[in-house]
Amino acid sequence: MTKRKIITICCLFICFLIAGNMPSIAQTPRIDSLSHFLKTAKEDTAKANLLNELARAYLFELNDISKMYTYGAQELKLSRQLNYKKGIAYGLMHIGIFKRSHGEYKEAISYAEQSLVLMEEIGFKKGEASCYINLGVAYLDISNYPKSIEFTIKGMILKEEIGDKKGAAIAANNLAEIFIDQGNYKEALYYLSKSLKFGKETGDKLSVSLAYENIGRISYTQRKFDEALEYFKKAAKISEELDDKMGMASNYSHLGNTYFEKNKMDDAFTYQLKSLKIAEGYKDKIAVAKAYNSLGAIYIKKRNYHLAIAYFNKSIGLSRQIDSKQGMLDGYKNLVEVYKQLKNSEEALHYLHAYHNLNDTILNKDNFKQLTELSTKYETEKKEKEILLLTKDKELNAKIIRQQQLVRWGLIAGVGLLFISIFSIYRRYRFKQKANTVLEKQKEEIQQKNDLITDSIDYAKTIQEAVLPTPKHIEELFPESFVLYKPKSIVSGDFYWVKKTDDRLICAVADCTGHGVPGAFMSLLGYNMLENSVKKMKDGQPATILENLNKELINRLAGNEEETAKHGMDISLITINQNNNTLQFAGAHNDVYIVRNKALIELKADRMGIGQPHAGAFINRNVELRKGDMIYLFTDGFADQIGGPNRKKFYHGPFRELLISISILDMETQREQLDKAHTQWLCEKFEQTDDILVMGVRYGQ
Repeated sequence: MTKRKIITICCLFICFLIAGNMPSIAQTPRIDSLSHFLKTAKEDTAKANLLNELARAYLFELNDISKMYTYGAQELKLSRQLNYKKGIAYGLMHIGIFKRSHGEYKEAISYAEQSLVLMEEIGFKKGEASCYINLGVAYLDISNYPKSIEFTIKGMILKEEIGDKKGAAIAANNLAEIFIDQGNYKEALYYLSKSLKFGKETGDKLSVSLAYENIGRISYTQRKFDEALEYFKKAAKISEELDDKMGMASNYSHLGNTYFEKNKMDDAFTYQLKSLKIAEGYKDKIAVAKAYNSLGAIYIKKRNYHLAIAYFNKSIGLSRQIDSKQGMLDGYKNLVEVYKQLKNSEEALHYLHAYHNLNDTILNKDNFKQLTELSTKYETEKKEKEILLLTKDKELNAKIIRQQQLVRWGLIAGVGLLFISIFSIYRRYRFKQKANTVLEKQKEEIQQKNDLITDSIDYAKTIQEAVLPTPKHIEELFPESFVLYKPKSIVSGDFYWVKKTDDRLICAVADCTGHGVPGAFMSLLGYNMLENSVKKMKDGQPATILENLNKELINRLAGNEEETAKHGMDISLITINQNNNTLQFAGAHNDVYIVRNKALIELKADRMGIGQPHAGAFINRNVELRKGDMIYLFTDGFADQIGGPNRKKFYHGPFRELLISISILDMETQREQLDKAHTQWLCEKFEQTDDILVMGVRYGQ
């Protein structure tokens, strides 16, 4: 995470605290005045509010996290005694900020979640929104992007609902930062446009500046340097108006780097020098060291090698002061380049050695520390033993004479036992050698059989994949769609099917009994029977198709009651009429979800399977579709996956929440997020328990 981003997030926390409708004594509380009032305050809610103001003051005015924690903890303790829920919520929020600043991310998340529960209980919407965004930032710290996106979006939406567009602008900018980190520039630009819109509507120039800077970063990464310059200049101008030193230094550095890429060294030098002077002003030594390196690189381009060397040495010296190993490595690397261009192989080799030595030191620091500790321990023990031997020398000399005779007889007995032991070991060795030869032969035979079986299953996989619709065919019918298909074994008992008949698009997802080879055979049989049922049922009604499919499967397995009882199929089948924008659905155990504007519509399947005799008939369910609706068909494998910290199923509730959170993303990103969520749930210690199939279709795009 960049330093600029960290400062932005800190500002975000401060904005949350200031926006929180807690009673205050003054618009900008002075710490001395607040401390004076605190001395005479009674143990009531007014004192809890006063402690809250002091915690905010130390965070906002002095950036003193420790003092903020001290008063936040007092606020929490008093509010709990008074059962003052708003005070408890804010006390938990303060402690969560403290925990996050110290890298205790799990505790920070826990305190934010507790604060959120209380904010929701008292109906304090601003507090709820702040907690959501706090959770988004905390989950970003541990690189849990799905959770970070989910909570930040919730916070942004709530901020919009209550009319807090400044908070919504900051939340949108945070979302953009997340997507930039993931390289998803399309989504990042979408949220940056929202941040710009809210920032301009409210006159929040800081949000506008940050949005322009991030758009510039995206353009720079995509090597659209003219476009990047335009946005960095806009951001720098606003930073100058606000006298935002950090923003000015950051944007001047961006401008310098962009001009460097355009080979405009004079402009690059001007902006890097301006960035350096500002960074020196607020004593950011890391930024100063980086600026020295950038200026040195410019002087290389200008062939002024003397000044380039001077700036690189400055960067190395300053990096050494602050123990910035990366800064020193960058400096050494640049000096190697300078001396190579000067054809001074001796100096180039010197700094190349310095680079590799420092790099090796970083890599081997922990190993060297352990080796030193072991060596010291060994030398200490050695000296202690030498001293002990010297002090007991006389006693040992006397004992040696008495023990010589015993040793002589002991050696004779020992040699005899040694010969007996050697003979016994030799016999055991020969026996094990023969046994190992037999085992090795058996192992080779088993391996050959396994290879044959695996080859056969791989060939079965090829056949199954040839039967399933190709990605190109799916894209022709559903341009905006994805399929997550993860067999438990090499082949799967799940299958998906798509077709166009007249003015209808038909799509089905099915889960046949079993998985692996038995499930694969059943899926091929089911695929063929579904194709036949659609051809027979000319009306295209999902319910009649499933009725015919049920009868055909029962007839196929007729005469073998045991097999009929064991085998069957769960399926969800939809037809989409593009003329009147309607969806018809019928299902056997498998439901269908539609996500519209962050709300989930659940289409319930009939609780009876395909292949089992039953009295009732399947029912058609009709839904009017809207442009942008996200339709999900799936089997039960994802929700039934066992994993997580408590070895439980994933369950349908969290599965629905996951689908809602990713529904706004593009198709490939949705598939990646589902796959990532499943992998994380396995925790690297659980095996996949069933075939997994999820299909998503966006309507009208």
